[in-house]
Amino acid sequence: MQVAEIFDKASGKLPMVPKVVQELVASFHRSDVNIDEITDKVGHDQVLTARVLRLANSARFGGSRKVGSLDDAVVLLGFDNLRVLVIASGVTGATLGISGFDMKAFWQRCFEMANTAKLLAKLSGQDAQLGYTCGLLANIGELVLYVAVPEQAQQIDRIVAGGAERISTERMLLGMDLTELGAELARRWNFPDDIQEAILNQHDLLNEDASSYALLIGLATFVVAGFGNGMTADEMLASLPVRVLERLRLGRDTVKDAVDELQRASTLTDDMF
Repeated sequence: MQVAEIFDKASGKLPMVPKVVQELVASFHRSDVNIDEITDKVGHDQVLTARVLRLANSARFGGSRKVGSLDDAVVLLGFDNLRVLVIASGVTGATLGISGFDMKAFWQRCFEMANTAKLLAKLSGQDAQLGYTCGLLANIGELVLYVAVPEQAQQIDRIVAGGAERISTERMLLGMDLTELGAELARRWNFPDDIQEAILNQHDLLNEDASSYALLIGLATFVVAGFGNGMTADEMLASLPVRVLERLRLGRDTVKDAVDELQRASTLTDDMF
């Protein structure tokens, strides 16, 4: 089965993100963003605004003062945080209602990835907000499968639940995997090339051409899976892939100093439902 065939089967049923979300994702590479204009565009979408404010007042973003408006969010959280709030709210809101899919569990995993990738990006001197977005979208290809071939997607889930590795299972049964579908969905959403590439190459960490953001979300997957399955901080430090750390210019001492924070990030979800 080819990627194009999957998207043909999903034609007319795939979620579309609001245009303002597309603009904000593209703004990672711009220095001339008009914050007032962006805030005004978000404000015209009442559902998106409500979701943004809900996330802004969550345990992770919320502070001692309640965020009651988008202007408050800019003042209290800063534009960078508002941007990822809008992106996360817009993407999650666009994907509601896929039959047979545990959307809440899926997005909880995505937020664990996003928060971990954000911290790893910060530690390695990269754009933390772009790292967050790459982590959030890392597994978005799963949604495409459930829209296009739901029976096969459920079959893959059952096999994975029995202990099989997801990527290899998808490749055996479909001839492709969620990274290819996720990268293509990101392309169709007009997201930047570096996000598409990060999604595509996140599990190909031996590829010398893989970008730093692909390495970031690949490492985030490793960290989230390890801590999620009861690995201790010392066990995590002992097992981190040396070559990936070197390519990210991420010193082991830096990771050691932040390992407790990293463990918290790997289990940190943002309740959008």
